[in-house]
Amino acid sequence: MSSGFIHLNIHSEFSIVDSTIRVKQIVAHAQQNNIPAIGVCDLNNMFVAVKFYKAAVAVGIKPILGAEVLVLDEHENMYSMTFLCMNHQGYLNLSELIAQAHQNGYHKNRPMLREEWIANHHEGLIAISCNQRGDIGQLILEKKLELASKKIEKWKRIFNNRYYLSIARVNRVDEKWHNEATIYLAAHHDVALVATNDARFLKPDDFNAHEARVCINQGLIVADPRREKNYTREQFLATPQQILKKFEDIPQALQNTVEIAKRCNFGFEFGKYYLPAFPIPEGETEGEYFRRITKERLQQFLQKNGTAEGFSEEDYYARLKFEVDIILQMGFPGYFLIVADFINWSKNNEIPVGPGRGSGAGSLVAFVLKITDLDPLKYELLFERFLNPERVSMPDFDVDFCMDRRDEVIEYVTKTYGANQVSQIITFGTMSAKAVVRDTGRVLGYPYPMVDGIAKLIPNDLGITLPKALEESRELSLLKETDEDAGELLDMALQLEGLTRNTGKHAGGVVIAPSKLSDFCPVYKDNHSEGILSQFDKDDVETIGLVKFDFLGLRTLTIIDNAVRAINATYEHPVDISKIPLDDSKTFDLLKKCQTTAVFQLESGGMKALIERLVPDSFGEIIALVALYRPGPLDSGMVDTYVECKHGRKEPDYMHPEIEEILKPTYGVILYQEQVMRIAQVLCGYSLGAADILRKAMGKKIPEVMKKQEKTFVDGAVENNVDESLAKYIFSMIETFAGYGFNKSHSAAYALIAYQTAWLKAHYPVEFMASVLSADMDHTDKVVHIIEDVKSMKIPVLKPDINHSDYYFKATKEKDAIVYGLGAIKGVGKGAVESLMQERQKEGEFTSIYDFCVRVDLHKVNKRTLEALILCGAFDELHPNRQALMQGMEGIIKAALQKNQDEESGQFDLFAMSSVKQTNEMPIPLPEIDDFEENQKLFHERDMLGHFMSCHPVSLLREWLSAIIPQTISSVLAQKPKDITPTDNDENRNRKFSGKPVVIAGLINSVRVRNENSATVLISDEEAEIETTFFRESYFANQEKMLKDEIVIITGDAGVDSFSNRYIIRANQILTLNEAIATYCSKIGFITSTPDYQKFSQQLINLIETHGKGKA
Repeated sequence: MSSGFIHLNIHSEFSIVDSTIRVKQIVAHAQQNNIPAIGVCDLNNMFVAVKFYKAAVAVGIKPILGAEVLVLDEHENMYSMTFLCMNHQGYLNLSELIAQAHQNGYHKNRPMLREEWIANHHEGLIAISCNQRGDIGQLILEKKLELASKKIEKWKRIFNNRYYLSIARVNRVDEKWHNEATIYLAAHHDVALVATNDARFLKPDDFNAHEARVCINQGLIVADPRREKNYTREQFLATPQQILKKFEDIPQALQNTVEIAKRCNFGFEFGKYYLPAFPIPEGETEGEYFRRITKERLQQFLQKNGTAEGFSEEDYYARLKFEVDIILQMGFPGYFLIVADFINWSKNNEIPVGPGRGSGAGSLVAFVLKITDLDPLKYELLFERFLNPERVSMPDFDVDFCMDRRDEVIEYVTKTYGANQVSQIITFGTMSAKAVVRDTGRVLGYPYPMVDGIAKLIPNDLGITLPKALEESRELSLLKETDEDAGELLDMALQLEGLTRNTGKHAGGVVIAPSKLSDFCPVYKDNHSEGILSQFDKDDVETIGLVKFDFLGLRTLTIIDNAVRAINATYEHPVDISKIPLDDSKTFDLLKKCQTTAVFQLESGGMKALIERLVPDSFGEIIALVALYRPGPLDSGMVDTYVECKHGRKEPDYMHPEIEEILKPTYGVILYQEQVMRIAQVLCGYSLGAADILRKAMGKKIPEVMKKQEKTFVDGAVENNVDESLAKYIFSMIETFAGYGFNKSHSAAYALIAYQTAWLKAHYPVEFMASVLSADMDHTDKVVHIIEDVKSMKIPVLKPDINHSDYYFKATKEKDAIVYGLGAIKGVGKGAVESLMQERQKEGEFTSIYDFCVRVDLHKVNKRTLEALILCGAFDELHPNRQALMQGMEGIIKAALQKNQDEESGQFDLFAMSSVKQTNEMPIPLPEIDDFEENQKLFHERDMLGHFMSCHPVSLLREWLSAIIPQTISSVLAQKPKDITPTDNDENRNRKFSGKPVVIAGLINSVRVRNENSATVLISDEEAEIETTFFRESYFANQEKMLKDEIVIITGDAGVDSFSNRYIIRANQILTLNEAIATYCSKIGFITSTPDYQKFSQQLINLIETHGKGKA
């Protein structure tokens, strides 16, 4: 190695707490300065090991892997030590040490090693003392040189010549004394000295951003004078020349960095797979067992179900043999057996499992092992799309489980294979645009309103970056240029954006290793969690050859399971959702009517519009719907072609007779990736493995690869007697649409779930919608939306009731209605409801609010909970006067507590000693006061439930409103054209609008102001809601009347806005109720029951005269 100095202990951004250096910058620095090797040693982790290793090797630089680890000595003194991996044994030992620190070494909320652990796992590691942060450094600063000498000798006995003392020259306090003492001790104990620079940021100018990064992690303010200053401006990623100048008086310390680099030769061995062993019966090999079990399962399936139309048993056995041969050849039978094991365990334990996900549904082996529920021959799904012998890669089953019980499956796998072999997978959160602005503003000490104002100028686009935001938001860029404070904040935020900020847990990824996980990668454990995580993310875990299993939670499976349980508990004939017919007319009628709210994958507004156009009448067309409703097909014209051809308004173009059968199910449209593969096979002689490579190449659109593929395709087609120009045309069509093509296996699996939910909604709407509501209980806005759909289905929703409601929504057969779930009430927790339900089940229904308070646990059902239950109407059946209950509540609680206290202290009355069951009669009367006004009660309900339960406030005025305003929101919405689809296309900025005049009344639900010169006002009545838009002049004229919760009359024009292609009301005017009376009422009549009409008339005249015209 020619360089005179090698950085050995750089902290990257993955140290999370103290570095702003990104991996690409480390590698680029080495390239630019001709450094042959470079080392990264993050704090307490090796998160970045694989990424750094790959990046360095890719440009010919030797990566040195290690970590700086916190250590706790026998006196509970904490210090740092750096370890570098010399070889594979060193990597295993460092991985094990880090695992032990995270699993068994937490102290003061930080993972730490113990010295005896190091003594047991030191082979293959180089140890470096870590300057003032290390044990020797701390003893030197404490002037305890004798103890330092003893510690050096201890480490020498363990590491021999693999132990180094380090010095740095970065202008730290006491650095001169530390370095002089370290040099002396190194010479005295014959320990090699090594120069370091403790790099934490890239350039000297990055110091301030680095300090901000440290403060963000610590929750401190940069300018706080009490803050510890642990870093200096010298800790940048210096060039070898800069370091050589610093240490020119100690050349050996520099040379030792090169020697250490030469000694460190660990490298990952990519391309191997490490599969856990599946237990096989004695006397059989894994391959023999796999071949036997799959054949037996296929026999069982065929005996019970027969073959799909157009296929023979020989077709099934041939397909099975083909798949099994490939799986054995590629060495993956254990993978299939493991997946089948935990899926079948789940099914046996009544944990819902999805029918399949992704390309795995294309495997017959997976089907007969009950990993998936779709016959791939019946639906023409291809195995090679899942596992391609010509493109070796791990199989990858993504498995959907019931959201509520997914963790049980992970627990089963952990117990089966061992807690030290199974882990979930780490993820890394980064500093996103808005978050980094807020974080930076906070640590720089800027006022919250200023920082909040800047953050709100960043567009709410998914994945937005600060550079992009500055391009898109003129206001933001202008602020940066003209406001010094905003400029400073944004400049620093730009430096920090994208840095790794925290760790998380992958939604479903689980690793199962063949031995303990630390034999392959270090593990991470948060002090507040139970399970371990791999320190490598999902990509890096797979890169090193570990097998990732995806245990995904799917809410819809929970909905289906709960609905089926409710149905089977209520009706005589049980439902088996896996055996429902896929051609049910009632289900397709529901789809054709677009009644697909809560139907999996088919519930969005855009999807409903597509269903309305397509009119699906077979399960195959539901598969197509899932594939069609994506940006590519929608924007490319594929959807229009499919719809027009389906309805006979256009002739399908199959391009060539040989591929007509492939394209006929999709009316000539290349909709599925599998069609691309089959066309290449049939027309050009590709194997399906080679065709899958073609498919993948088309998805990536790499020009040189595509040119080569085109030649192969065209040459193969010509050999099959296809005209060359036609072959080129077909290739161009495939190339155009292949990028939009969808995985049919995935589409078919999800179409099956969609169909099951549609079937349940069509046949058992009450049970299904109750289950849907229960699944979304934590999201009030979703509950409100679903209840609107329930009402449209004419299904009554009964208000909450302490004697009849459970925690979840439930169906009641007697009333053919849904009973409101108490868990959906704001301020009512699960513990409170469980206490209530247990007491109700034990002792029967509650007889009064006092009886309730005496019997439930008032620590769980607290005052806030009681208020929520009263205000939403849950006590109405016991006492209808909510205001009296609210006023008397505190006295009742005190009396209930006193009674319970008396009973606990032994103060029983004579009746309590008898065997007669006692009732808890009210010891104090409720106040005799009027109930809340109807309007008040409704708004209380809205506050507690998110919507008006008893009725809508507008309905209280409906009789009067109907006399002056005949239109309702529903009648206006009924005029909406059926052939419009909303779009967000910004190309046509010239808004054109033509509409019909409308006058509607409604309650203002929300007001959304845009650009300070327009607003969207959402109004509702008892039947529907609609958005009304006020542009410039009308906005300024009416903004003072845009008050939430006010009932108003809005005039305007309803029609299609060409800008957004949406049906809207372009509003002109808001009228208050008083203004509406003055505008629309020519006279007012009174109906009175008073016997003294003359007296009433005189009082009315006096009232009018007192207040004046228009004010009475």
